Amino acid sequence: MIITLNQVLEDKGISQNQLAKDTGISVETIRNFKNNKTTRISFDVLEKVCNYLHCKIEDVICLEKDG
Repeated sequence: MIITLNQVLEDKGISQNQLAKDTGISVETIRNFKNNKTTRISFDVLEKVCNYLHCKIEDVICLEKDG
């Protein structure tokens, strides 16, 4: 899995701090998610991120295919 949240935030001109403030998600959780340093993410966090950014799940998480 590859997290592409960083690109979505950059494209929309939104900082991780603004996302955290507006969604109630901790900055640490967003930072770890954004930097692909998490092994799991709750559906609640994913839903809040996608709703706030008006995007689909596949816009922030991609499945890397082998070969």
